[in-house]
Amino acid sequence: MNDNKIRQHVISLLSDFFSDDMSGIDNAILDDWSGVIEELRNQTVYGLPAKRIANLKLSNEAKLEYMMALGANIQNFHLVMSEQEKLLSLLESNGIKAVVLKGASAAMNYPCPEHRCMGDIDIIVEPHLFEKAFHIMKDNSYRPIDTLEEYRRHIGMFCESGVEIELHNYFSTSDNQEQNEILDNAIYKAIPNCVEQKLDEYKFNSLPVLENGIVLLVHINQHIGSGLGMRQIIDWMMYVEKNVDDEFWRDEFAPFAESIGLKQMAMVVTYMCKKYLGLKREITWCDQVGKDDPSIPDELIDYIFAHGNFSEKMSTDARAVVIIRMTKNPIQGLKTAQEYGKRNWKVLKKCPWLTPFAWLYQIIRWIVKGIRRGVTLKSFKNNLKQENEETKFLERLGATRFNV
Repeated sequence: MNDNKIRQHVISLLSDFFSDDMSGIDNAILDDWSGVIEELRNQTVYGLPAKRIANLKLSNEAKLEYMMALGANIQNFHLVMSEQEKLLSLLESNGIKAVVLKGASAAMNYPCPEHRCMGDIDIIVEPHLFEKAFHIMKDNSYRPIDTLEEYRRHIGMFCESGVEIELHNYFSTSDNQEQNEILDNAIYKAIPNCVEQKLDEYKFNSLPVLENGIVLLVHINQHIGSGLGMRQIIDWMMYVEKNVDDEFWRDEFAPFAESIGLKQMAMVVTYMCKKYLGLKREITWCDQVGKDDPSIPDELIDYIFAHGNFSEKMSTDARAVVIIRMTKNPIQGLKTAQEYGKRNWKVLKKCPWLTPFAWLYQIIRWIVKGIRRGVTLKSFKNNLKQENEETKFLERLGATRFNV
């Protein structure tokens, strides 16, 4: 199967998913359909081109399979939105205003929000209300994954329907503590000024336009090294399409993005969206990228296709790089291993007393997977060189998060 052809088909489907013009559909995609749908799943964007896919001459079996997946996606959207509304109402009734980060606050910019893949529900409250919010949720049948003693930036909880909630105490994750404080303080100050939004019949609170966009940009930065995919990129693109003209960029967004070290990333990602993904808004603020570093948009889209959302596409090499980065920053690496271990170690549900050892489980898991997939000492050495090259690329991209 030709990976380049699959990639071209995926870009074609995504570049105009919000357009009514179907003239650009190439039915040659049918020859590579299994690879195309797998790529769309890996990037967690398989619902977005539904309108275009409906115009393909798929076999009845393939069309049914896709429509069932789309239907499940829509069903999950309504489940998440319903649980989110219940949670926000519960907290509001107890004097706590909570704001939705990403998720619905990104989906509201889409022409068909139901087609965006929804995962967990991320909310944030003012810092002095964090513990109160935790106890209210715990007392109302939300089952915590973490405790107040062991959580990092958020506490994971499950509602009775199985939807996961992440209650954030802070949002930042860059390697620069000063920039982290600027970001988190801006979010805290914006919470009382949140905006009530509505998707279908569901109401929720989002941050004001500027801060909401900053969160979506930071989300891209957060996925560096852990699986940057199309979903994060298109969340940003749809925000720009709706909100960021040249004036808004110049007067408000660029100064803020620069203060947290992400102005360059915003420009590169947006320029790539113009070049490959059908960003239609007439803007000039990102065009300098094409003059200063014309190859970086191409390298970025290569990077996205190589990784996929939440590392769904991480190769043997990419998994080895995770271990390499841990050796460069052991403290951060162990924290990350602990976080992933708590997510992956199913035995913790029955034996929560093992939670302090989740980092060890995750490291062993990474090593075993690496051995099974062919990682050797020689390939590990080669990956060290690859990781150094990737670090240079991320510096050009304008990333501020280089560790796992």
